[in-house]
Amino acid sequence: MITALVPQAHGDFRTVKVSYSGASFMLGEALVEVPRLVASGGAVLMAAALFAFLRLTDVGKALRALAEEPEGAALVGINVSRIRAASFGLGSACVAVAGALITPFFYVAPDVAESFNIMAFVVVVLAAWGISWAPSRVASSWGLAESLGAAFPPRLAQAARGLRDLHSRAALRPQGLFGGSRER
Repeated sequence: MITALVPQAHGDFRTVKVSYSGASFMLGEALVEVPRLVASGGAVLMAAALFAFLRLTDVGKALRALAEEPEGAALVGINVSRIRAASFGLGSACVAVAGALITPFFYVAPDVAESFNIMAFVVVVLAAWGISWAPSRVASSWGLAESLGAAFPPRLAQAARGLRDLHSRAALRPQGLFGGSRER
C-alpha cells in the first residue's frame, strides 16, 4: 500500500522506564521526584570525578596544560593529538552519562537536548573566560527561573522564561547587564 511508504508527520517519541520512574516523596512542603534526585546526585558525583581526574591524573594535568597553552604543552613533550582525542572522549563520556541520567524523565528524540544547548554554551563561555564562580551562579539562577516558571500561570511562566534568557545573555556580556566594568 502506498500510504505505508509515506513517512508520518509526527515522531514516535520514546521514554525509558526504570524501577523508580514514578517514585516520589514529600520533604516538608516540597514533592521530591526520585528520578530527578538520582540525576542530581549522579551529576554531582560525575562533576566530582571529573574534577579529581583533571586535578590528580597525568592525563588531566596534560589536558589542562594543553587548554592553557597549546604550544607550551607541545614543547614540554605532551602528545597534543593524543590529549585532544582523550578530551573528546572525556566530553563524550560526560554527555553519555548525562543522557543516561535524564532519560527517566525526558522523552528520547533527536531534538530533546535543544533546551540544554544555550545553557551549555553559556557555561562553556564563562569557563573559557576563567570566571570560576559564574557557571554555577548562572546554572542555579537558570534552574530557579525554570522551577518558578512551572509553578506560575502561563503568562507569568512566559515572563520567567524571559527572565532566564535575559540572565543568561547578561552573563555573556563581559561588562555585565548594565555596562559597569568587571574584572576578569
